[in-house]
Amino acid sequence: MYLKEIKAYGFKSFADKINIELGKNLNGIVGPNGSGKSNIVDAVRWVLGEQSIKSLRGDSSTDVIFSGSKSRKPLNSATVTLIFDNSDKTIPLDFNEVSIKRTLYRSGDNEYFINNERVRLKDITELLMDTGGSKESFNIISQGKIDEIVLAKPSDRRVIIEEAAGVLKYKKRKEEALRKLERTKQNLIRINDIIQELETNIEPLKKQSEEATLYLNVKDELKNVEIALITKDVETLSFDYKTTKEKIEQITDEITKYSNNITTYDIDIIKAKNKLKEIEDKINITNNEYIELTKKMEQKDADYRLLKERRKYNENNTETDNKILSLKEEVLKNKSILDAYSLELNYLKEEISKTESNINKDVEEYQVTKNKYEQAKNNLSKNEQEIINTKYKIEYLENSINNSNSLPTSVKNILNNKRIDGIHNVVGKLIEFDNQYNLAINTSLMASTNYLVVDNTNIAKTLVKYLKENNLGRTTFYPLDVIKPRYIPDNILNNISNIDGYIDIASNLLKYDLRYDNVIKNLLGNVIITKDIESANEIAKIINNTYKIVTLDGQVINVGGSITGGSALKLSSVISEKHDLEYNKNLFEKLKNNREELEQNIKIIENTLSTIESKIYKNRNILSELNNNYSLKKQNIDNQEIEYNKINQELNDLEAINNPNTDNQEQILLNEYYELKDKVQQIEQELEKLKTNKNNTKQDIEELENLNHQSNNYLSKKQKEIHDLEIKANRMDVRLDNLLLNLSEDYSITFEYAKENYVLDIDETIARSKVNELKNKLKNIGEVNIGAIEEYERVSTRFNFLDSQRNDLENAKKTLLDIINEMDEVMIDKFKTTFEEVKREFKIVFRELFKGGNAEILLTDPDNLLETGVEIKAEPPGKHLQNISLLSGGEKTFTAISLLFAILNVRPVPFCLLDEVEAALDDANVESFCKYLDKYRNTTQFILITHKKKTMEYIDLLYGITMQESGVSKLVSVKLEEKIS
Repeated sequence: MYLKEIKAYGFKSFADKINIELGKNLNGIVGPNGSGKSNIVDAVRWVLGEQSIKSLRGDSSTDVIFSGSKSRKPLNSATVTLIFDNSDKTIPLDFNEVSIKRTLYRSGDNEYFINNERVRLKDITELLMDTGGSKESFNIISQGKIDEIVLAKPSDRRVIIEEAAGVLKYKKRKEEALRKLERTKQNLIRINDIIQELETNIEPLKKQSEEATLYLNVKDELKNVEIALITKDVETLSFDYKTTKEKIEQITDEITKYSNNITTYDIDIIKAKNKLKEIEDKINITNNEYIELTKKMEQKDADYRLLKERRKYNENNTETDNKILSLKEEVLKNKSILDAYSLELNYLKEEISKTESNINKDVEEYQVTKNKYEQAKNNLSKNEQEIINTKYKIEYLENSINNSNSLPTSVKNILNNKRIDGIHNVVGKLIEFDNQYNLAINTSLMASTNYLVVDNTNIAKTLVKYLKENNLGRTTFYPLDVIKPRYIPDNILNNISNIDGYIDIASNLLKYDLRYDNVIKNLLGNVIITKDIESANEIAKIINNTYKIVTLDGQVINVGGSITGGSALKLSSVISEKHDLEYNKNLFEKLKNNREELEQNIKIIENTLSTIESKIYKNRNILSELNNNYSLKKQNIDNQEIEYNKINQELNDLEAINNPNTDNQEQILLNEYYELKDKVQQIEQELEKLKTNKNNTKQDIEELENLNHQSNNYLSKKQKEIHDLEIKANRMDVRLDNLLLNLSEDYSITFEYAKENYVLDIDETIARSKVNELKNKLKNIGEVNIGAIEEYERVSTRFNFLDSQRNDLENAKKTLLDIINEMDEVMIDKFKTTFEEVKREFKIVFRELFKGGNAEILLTDPDNLLETGVEIKAEPPGKHLQNISLLSGGEKTFTAISLLFAILNVRPVPFCLLDEVEAALDDANVESFCKYLDKYRNTTQFILITHKKKTMEYIDLLYGITMQESGVSKLVSVKLEEKIS
């Protein structure tokens, strides 16, 4: 290794770029005083990391940058580069040539480079340490510093021996180890203080943490049971609430129907009462007419009898006339009776006809109602059969879903394997959606419905291995940690969202836990759902068939444009089963409600049939009585006609025999009497009819009022029932709100999340008892400091960490002490060996250079080789000195040079940079110096800055430094070997 080249630009007086190429042997730099030749030494020491500005003959760090001259402006930076030949790999880098560069800017920023790669100063120092090329090395001696070796303190002089011994790196490592040791001791003190403080707090925190942990465990157990119980209660209450509301609606419809009936009854009652009033008014009028006619008839009867009495005393009156008159009276009397019977018979005929008509209508109505009754019974029977069938379907679907019957064998085996955690479920069981999208979503997912969602890829690999080892088939897994979502860009969505028939992206139509968002969007995030195939085709053209499109009826336009379609197939999947189950559950409730309605309708029809039967029975009794009366009246008329004909025949016979002059006045009175009597009989008949109508109307009113009363009672009953149901519904509504509020406020979860994640797997009664037990347990635990768990964990972790750190520091302290002791041993050994070798060589070199005399180096404290100083004892020939300071200037210089050469004999260095070290020597001593220097040719490179001509004679390559321009150094080179040859 040797210094091959020195480059400088902007350093001190080197305003221009200089490039000093050096040889392996003796190199010289000469020039007049003030030309800047000593700046070469400063440049070398500066680039090697010298930080002392005073050592570089400056006041501030930027003084090394060219500050300008009369003709030149200051520069903004200074750069020096040293290039070493590293063919022998003295520098531990795998390069034959190593460059070290330093740049300083006026801002004060420094940059260091090794082979043009930026490094730290520390990297350069460590790289050159113990190579003989560092800034502290004894082989770089600045101007006027040579005699300082002799005059230095013993402790400072020790450094020269240490450098020669190669222990500086051990010394620096020891210093660093000592600093680390001191820091370790300080850290131990701080850690012990902290640990002592933590020890006072950790036990109380531990107790609080245990109490809080117990509290949280109980609370967590309570949470699992209570949420599951609340979810069960919410589902039960929701079903009961829905059933109650439906029943309320049903009863409300029934109440409306009965209210309409009551209104009709009220109107019919009013009409009947009006009719009754009319009949009563007509009876009053007819009664008055009857009274008047009766009075007239009695008057005529009185007049007739009076006339008849007078006739008794008439002398011309014969017995035959009296007989004829009596027969005429009998004829009129019988005629009157016959007329009365005829009126009664006609009335009975009308009543019979009316009653028969009513019976026929009732029979017809009965038959129609009977048919309705049979139809209602058939409907009820069908309904009950449908309920049985639907219940069976529900049980079958629930069993199929619970046992995963529709899933592949591989999936079922995995879901039934409770030993592997991290399995969520198949995709189809993790989503919910409206039934209208059933076919579209099923078609979009197809086999993906049965894909399994798991926590991560490791679980998926474990399950694949499980299926393979047990020969259970294959399935597809969706690990949550790697699945990425798929999207349709917003610009495409904006283009198609306004098209008639576009519905949405498939993933937007689903309800699911956000944990599965990536999985669902991976499967359906880029699938478009449309109303029909026409709108699907229109959208496919716009998006250029880049995304899958599915219609509500299951037709598909695939990516690329192929179309899959036809009649919808029955899809067997967990999704279909779930929707079939939901459909059948809803159907079951509708059928149950319909059954209640059918049963109620049958009761109404039965009541109607009973009412019609009663009316028919009653009218038939009335008809039978009317027929009996009619027969009796008809017999009376027949008998009366026989009597009438007999009397009339007798009268005709007498009149034919006698033919007397009949008194017209008697006949007129008699005729008037019987005419009035006929009218009275007619009025009596009419009064009888009116009274019958009055009784019938009263009976109708009574029946209507009875029906109205029954309807009102039934209506009151239903109103009370609906009132009770509304109270029940309101209570259930409040209870539901409270339960949902408990989920939200106490546990901060939604009902949907609770339903999905919390299942009541124990008996409901046991669960309620357990909830009460756990709540009492929490109450007994009392107030706890929840933060103590985390605080204890933190303090415990910190305590353990600090305790571990303390152990580590104790171990580090021991290790550092071992390292220091080991390095001390190495340094002592190396220092002692080198000291003895230098001591021996120093005597030899001194005698050779001084042509006699005696010199040696001594240890100030031989028992303390790590700190001992080094004394120099020198006696030139013919002198006996007690103190080295008594040497002349030349003798001091020559003594220092002797020591330098002695060290070089013991520890060769790659190069020596000496600035006018022989300036104080006379020519004879310079001759001796140069001759001895020549011994190192081909072993050590020397760079000499000198004024001595004698020295110049021995130099192989000579550079001159001039200052032709004020403040600017210039470089001139001469190769003396070439000149001499």
